[in-house]
Amino acid sequence: MRFLNAVGGGEVARYISKDVIGVVDKDGFEIPVLVKECVVVGEVSRMNFPVQPQKSAPEPVSIPVETKPAPPEKPEWEESEETDYGDALSLYIGIVPVDVKNLSTTPFDIFLINDSNYTLLFLVQWNHPLFRRGKGGGFEHGEVYPNTKLFLETIDHEQLQKSSQLLIQAIAFKKEKAFEAKPVIDCVVSLPVLEMNKLHSFMENDFFDEEAIILPVIEKDAPPAFLKIDAKALKQAMQQKDAPATPKPKPEHKRQRISPVIEIDLHINQLLDSTAGMSNGDMLNYQMDKFVETIEQYKTRKGQKLVFIHGKGDGVLRNEIVKTLKTKYKTFYFQDASFREYGFGATMVTIR
Repeated sequence: MRFLNAVGGGEVARYISKDVIGVVDKDGFEIPVLVKECVVVGEVSRMNFPVQPQKSAPEPVSIPVETKPAPPEKPEWEESEETDYGDALSLYIGIVPVDVKNLSTTPFDIFLINDSNYTLLFLVQWNHPLFRRGKGGGFEHGEVYPNTKLFLETIDHEQLQKSSQLLIQAIAFKKEKAFEAKPVIDCVVSLPVLEMNKLHSFMENDFFDEEAIILPVIEKDAPPAFLKIDAKALKQAMQQKDAPATPKPKPEHKRQRISPVIEIDLHINQLLDSTAGMSNGDMLNYQMDKFVETIEQYKTRKGQKLVFIHGKGDGVLRNEIVKTLKTKYKTFYFQDASFREYGFGATMVTIR
C-alpha cells in the first residue's frame, strides 16, 4: 500500500471505519489514512515506486526425439582356409534327388557350388519368361562364400518340362585382400533332363554325402561352351578333376602322333603355302573340307579327342564347325578346348 499524496506507505493492518484504514509503516507504527488517499501497489522501492518483479527465465522444454534402434550387425563371414587349387575359379551346379528310389516322380534339389577361394556375387534364374515373374519364381541372387555350396531351390518334373535351362551370372572377388581379377560369368546351363531319370547318372562326389549330378559352369578358369552332359562325360570329368595339368605341346602341321589328343591347326597359312586368287569364301570352304576330312578319318576311333585350332577372329570358322557338328555329327561331344593351353581359339571334339 502506498500513500497517494505523501511519501511512504506500508501494509493495511485493519479497517478503522468505512473510509479509514490503519496502515503499519516499516517502523511498526500504525497510521490512520483515508482509503481514497491510498493506492494498492506491489513491492515498492525506497522512493515509494513499485518494484517490477523479475521474470524468471522459462525452463527449457525438452522435446523428445524419436530414436530408431540400431540395426543388428551382420555377422562377418570368417573365410575358410584357402585351398591350393582355389585361385583357379570353379563353379558347379549340383543336382540331388529328394527320393533317389523314385526318380520318375521325385523333385530335385538344385545347389550352386563355389569350389574356389573367391566370393561370388551371383544371379540365377530359369531361362524362361514364365519363371521370371512374381516372388521367388525361379529367381535367386546373393553371395556364395568361398569353398561352399548354396541351396537354390527344389524343382519338380512339371517345371523341368517347361524349362530345363538356368541363366547364371556371377562376379568373383576376395574380401579385404588382393586378388587376381576373373572374367564375369554369363552363361546358360542346360540340365540333363533325360539323364536325371537314370540312377547311374548320380555318382559319388566331393560336395555331397549323397550321390549327385555335378554340372560345370566354369572349371579351373575355363568356361565350357556347351554343356551337353551324359553319365560317361561326368565320370570322366570327376576322374580328371585332380589330375595335374600337362604342359602345352607345340602344334605341328600335318603331323599326327599317338596321343590322347590330336591337334589340327586350321589357320589357312598352315594349310596352304599361298592363297593368291582365293576369296574369303574359298578359304573358308578349304578349311571346312580339312575339318570334315579329319573327322571322317577318326570317326570310328571311340574316345579319341581332336583339338581344332581355328583362332578367335570374327568367329566365322568356329560357327561353321559348330553348325556341322550339330547337324552331321550329332553323337560327338564338343566344347571349347582348354583355355590355359589354347586361349579361346580352339574347339575340342570327342569321338563317340
